[in-house]
Parts: sequence; C-alpha cells; structure tokens
Amino acid sequence: MRLIPYVPGSRPVVDRQRRMMVLIAGKPRDEEGWVTVEKGVVDAIERGSQGISFTEKQRIHKRGRFPAPAVGVSHGGGELAPGNRALSGGVKTFMRSLLLNHSFIRLAGWVGRTFETHNAPMYQAYSSTLTSLTTALPHLRRNYSNNPFACMTVNCGGRVVCEPHGDFANKPDGWCAVSPFGPFNYKTGGHIVLWDLKLVIELPSGCTIYLPSALIIHSNIRIQPGERRYSVTHYSAGGLFR
Repeated sequence: MRLIPYVPGSRPVVDRQRRMMVLIAGKPRDEEGWVTVEKGVVDAIERGSQGISFTEKQRIHKRGRFPAPAVGVSHGGGELAPGNRALSGGVKTFMRSLLLNHSFIRLAGWVGRTFETHNAPMYQAYSSTLTSLTTALPHLRRNYSNNPFACMTVNCGGRVVCEPHGDFANKPDGWCAVSPFGPFNYKTGGHIVLWDLKLVIELPSGCTIYLPSALIIHSNIRIQPGERRYSVTHYSAGGLFR
C-alpha cells in the first residue's frame, strides 16, 4: 500500500497510459469560508437525524452498520423503469430537509463544478442523461439543479467507517463523489483505501474525491476515540444510462 498525503488543491491519480482514474479534488480555495459549509453539513446531519427510526436496510448494509439513507433517482434491483428512491416518515422529512439546506446546496455545487472542470465529457454524459430523464418523466425529482448526479446517500451515525466494498449498481465506467465531514484528524484516521490500486489517501473533512466505485473496492480507516465522521456521496445508477 502507498500513502498519498493530503495536499491542498486538485490531484489526479492516473494509470500507466496517463488516463485519470481517480480525482482528489480537495476543497475550495476559500478554506475559511468553506469551514462554515463543513459545520453546516455536520449540524444538519446531527440535528436532522436525531430520533429517527431508520429501516434495517438503511442501518445494516454492505458498507457497514450505520444509517445510510439515500434520496434521488435510481434504476436497478429489478425495477422496470427509473424511479424516485422510496422514503417515508421521519427519514423522508430528514432527507428533504438536506436538499433544501444551504450547506448541502453549496456542497452539491462544488461537486458539480469540479466534476465539470476536470472531466467535462463524463460530466456532460451524467448531466444530459439526468436532464433527459427528468424531462421525459416529470415525476422524477432531481436532487439539485447545480449537480449532475442522480442520487445522494448520507452516511450518518457519527463514526462512519465503511468496510471494503464495491458499488456495483453504479455506472461502471463512471465516477461517484465522496465527501467526508466531521471533527476528525485525517492524519490518524478516516483515510480512503483503494484496494485494487493499493492506495491509502488522506482526505480531510470537507474534501471530495471522485472514484469509479463500481470497479474499485474501497473503504476507509477507523477514526480515533471521541472523534466524529460522516460522509456524503453523489452517484448515478448504471441502469439510468441504458
């Protein structure tokens, strides 16, 4: 395994043919202003998720044992057509509140801008597909107008540690965006591990990394006692691109 230390700014990970496989996008240059967004995301998750009864499927899954509700448009698992992720009760209220939260909207915009800047052809494929779907099927609800991804998962629970896994329902030749948040020391925990590439990547709170999550087994390292870590992922199901 090779450690990739955090360096401010964007940093691509390329293969031997110089093809970009992973993008460590970091965070906006205005890091002081971005701290407000980081705090806002954490506060929205902690306040909004209190007292909610998540379903067993949302609490226990291949990524680990922590609540991981999703919102947005998906297609897979035997579905005959694209549809909105099913939500009910307090979980529905919680996820819809995040879609309207200022800090989450700014995060969605940052994810969209960096995606377009560094991988315009892939961004266009995601954006045009989602636009076409929501135009043809008006009942489909787009999460954010400033973001091309169809779905968002919020990993809650306070100590999010993902076990090694692949997101095989995601677009196989595409990216998903992973953004961790919380008061944790990125030097001692929370690293993103890309097992197939044999890389361990330092990723502080508020940063974003793009990776082909359907192709690369990935996880993250445990954080230290007393620390808190959450993460937000943006992605699109492969079935939407048929």
